[in-house]
Amino acid sequence: MKPIIKKDRINVIDLIRGFALIGLPFVNVLAFWSSNINLSGTQEDILVQRFLYIFVEGRFYTIFSFLFGLGIWIFLSRAKEKNDRPYALFIRRMLILGIAGGIHQVINPGEALLIYAILGLPVVFFDKFPKHINLILGIAGVITGSFFGAKLLMTLPLMMLGLAFGQYRVIESYIKKRKTWMIVAVLSFVATIISVAFLWQKAPVDGLVSNMDGVELTEAQVSSNRDFYDFADLSFTFTPFFSVFYVSFLVLLEPLARKLLSPLNSFGRMAFTNYIGQSVILVIIAMFIPTGTVVSYITATITCVLVVIAQIIISAFWLRYFKYGPLEWLWRCGTYEKWLSIRK
Repeated sequence: MKPIIKKDRINVIDLIRGFALIGLPFVNVLAFWSSNINLSGTQEDILVQRFLYIFVEGRFYTIFSFLFGLGIWIFLSRAKEKNDRPYALFIRRMLILGIAGGIHQVINPGEALLIYAILGLPVVFFDKFPKHINLILGIAGVITGSFFGAKLLMTLPLMMLGLAFGQYRVIESYIKKRKTWMIVAVLSFVATIISVAFLWQKAPVDGLVSNMDGVELTEAQVSSNRDFYDFADLSFTFTPFFSVFYVSFLVLLEPLARKLLSPLNSFGRMAFTNYIGQSVILVIIAMFIPTGTVVSYITATITCVLVVIAQIIISAFWLRYFKYGPLEWLWRCGTYEKWLSIRK
């Protein structure tokens, strides 16, 4: 029983996964450095904070959840073709992911892996449902979750939507459907531009000021924070427009710039390793930040950019010599209950 590897991979999925992974540290760093990160008082810092909440927050988690559902369909389809025990394999796969997620919770409370492992188990039963049912339920759930501004409420519907896309083989035929993807990209781009213009005007001028130890917020800051929380909820309702545009743009770009984008593709192929790695790196950096030191949004953003660039370079280098990332390899070995070759 030999798992399918790179020759059977759909490159655009790794590319989209890599792109989604880029956005995660910019959001997660707010939790890792919560006792230090704050507005520095400059207008530039406020603009960076606003940019993150409009273009990043919730947008990449949405893509990841969708891809996880799509990945469920790909895994089950390939396991069935090889006459394996697909559902037994999948349950074992989710158990391993859940254990990894539980350990990851220690340094990153609220991380995604444990949630994905838990929700992945019920999603697998929808694999037996007609694809149009999964599509309808997925779209309805995403709309509902967006309306209420609830990220966790959208996770299961997004997985079901990814499962439905797999059943319809949408991604597999993306090159043949370029006109359709072009229409989707144009429409979602227009919706995104309108959303950005609307949200930029709605964003509180003074931004969100964190409450740090020994520093009491003024009444004006408390009021601005309250307005910012409302703004963040409002911004999340527009998440589908951004996520659809990001995905459709990458789908159109991939055939045209495949070689140029190959490092990002490698980054996505090692998403499990890189996701955990981002947490470890940011937590280690946090240990060296003196207590009471204010870290600006600009500094945090630059740090995340450097972390991502380093991971992209290392991922591209690693996959020259190995078939999988370290954690991806262990996950496969556990799933198939055998030691697999990692070297090329």
